[in-house]
Formats: sequence, C-alpha cells, structure tokens
Amino acid sequence: MAAATHPSASFLTAFLPVARATLFPTLAPVPRRTPLLAHLRTRFTLPTAVLPAILLPIPSLLSDIWSGILKAVPKKKTSHMKKRHRQMAGKGLKDVTALNKCSACGRPKRAHVLCPYCVQSIKRWISTGFQTREEKDVEKNRVYEAINAERAVKGKVPVDWRGEEEEDRKIKARKV
Repeated sequence: MAAATHPSASFLTAFLPVARATLFPTLAPVPRRTPLLAHLRTRFTLPTAVLPAILLPIPSLLSDIWSGILKAVPKKKTSHMKKRHRQMAGKGLKDVTALNKCSACGRPKRAHVLCPYCVQSIKRWISTGFQTREEKDVEKNRVYEAINAERAVKGKVPVDWRGEEEEDRKIKARKV
C-alpha cells in the first residue's frame, strides 16, 4: 500500500488563501500570494498564457466540472434488452448462401463442412465396434436367448424383448 503523501508547504501557502476566500466570501479578501509561481518565474521562463490558468481559483473550477457531471447521470438503469440491442446493432445473423449436396447421402449441407448426418452415422458405426445392423441383431438374439434360458431354469417367464422394443419405439414416437 502506498504511503500517504502530504502537500508541500509552498503549495499550501498558495492554495489555502484562495480556498478560504471562496468558501468564506464575507471575510476580508485575502491577497493572493504565490511564492511557488515567483520561484518558477525566476528559475524558468514561463509563457504568459500558462500563468492565468495557474492562478484560477480551484474550487470554482471544480464546481463547473461537478455540475456537468451531475447533469450527465442517467435517470434510469438501461434494461438488458436495450443494452443488447445497442451492442448487437449491425451484427445480425447472415443468410447461408453456400449450400451443396452431400455426395454420400444427398442431403443439403454447407460448403467445405462435413455432412452432419454422415458424421452421426459414422460415430454410431464406430461406437458399435464396426458391426452392421444384422450383426447387432444376431448378437442381441443370442444375449436374450441366454437370458431366457437362465429364466427357464429358475422357473420364470421368458422375456419377450421384441415386444419391449416395439413399446419403446411407440413411446419415443409419442415424445416427438
């Protein structure tokens, strides 16, 4: 944390009388003494345009700025919708013009982009271990026959997996 710096004595002797005269106008006017400017004038050659700006009373300068700041405050908070409309002006969605036909399935797709339907089918093919649909059905039949054989040994009713698949398809069709 930075240490607090105190104003120098020469600054206080130049500033305090001006501040006192503006805060208490009923008191006798205090002559402006600017030893800092006298010191600067003797040491450096200051342009004459700088001196009037330095001699301005600081509190009156701050009051002008302060009134301008107070006028610039918005009356209400800007809503999220209005803020987004302002920020997104000119950034609307553009029409897709570069469409091609997929060479594998014939569906429309964007140019220089993989066909999403073909990619999905390839993912499904990889996840099944590169098996065809017929091979998957044969394996499923074998698994359910083994399950039904175990249930028959225990004296339970065999599972009709084809009927369960039909019910699942009907439920999925109702959801869509």
